[in-house]
Amino acid sequence: MTTRPYLSPAAVRRCGLAVVVVAIASIPLAPLNALARMQTESGRSDLENQLASWWAEPAMRTLSPWLLDFADTQTVYLTYGKFYLLAVLAVLACAVATRSRRPDDLGWVERWGWRLTIGSLGLMSVGHVCAYWLAFVDQGYVVILLGMLVGVFGNILLGIGLIRHGFRPRLSAWVILLDLPLSIALVSISTQALGMWPMMLAWGLIGWSLWRGGAEAEGFDESVTRSAPVAQRN
Repeated sequence: MTTRPYLSPAAVRRCGLAVVVVAIASIPLAPLNALARMQTESGRSDLENQLASWWAEPAMRTLSPWLLDFADTQTVYLTYGKFYLLAVLAVLACAVATRSRRPDDLGWVERWGWRLTIGSLGLMSVGHVCAYWLAFVDQGYVVILLGMLVGVFGNILLGIGLIRHGFRPRLSAWVILLDLPLSIALVSISTQALGMWPMMLAWGLIGWSLWRGGAEAEGFDESVTRSAPVAQRN
């Protein structure tokens, strides 16, 4: 049995609010990052995809004077990419907060789902620092892809575990389970940038539940707040 982390109710609510904010921000910023990539030399091939070009080309013509031409193409791309670190860190905080409100006696499926999911988010955070903040793009992508690979297995196990235990919001559990096919569908009409939307939807809904209901939300273990000192000693 793995001892869950302890976070105070106030910290849990702040983690929930943080991911709600970045989930909303991802609605405009993910497409802008996709458009910025399409302007770079390595990303121009994305426009050959007709499912992407029909909306991307007019969007680039419309938005370029205000949002895509403030620097050279690589700088614009890296600037919008910096958002991903903030998004992944917010999801990581929400995942830890959510795990802190789950029972200790979880089945192995959900338990390993949490381990792999939280681990993958940590790896992706390191990758985003390297790729977008330190401009080690190729090296950062290797770490990001490794984190995404771990996350594929983590999401499947976590989604199954949450669904089995009647987790609420139920939609979040299903989106976590189906994150891979949903992300592939979105990437097929754009770039990898839009592949973040399923993750942001799932954790944004969980974050809203934490912010609004805290430990009293369905699917969370309210007793953790009373047993916090014991959890800390273990």
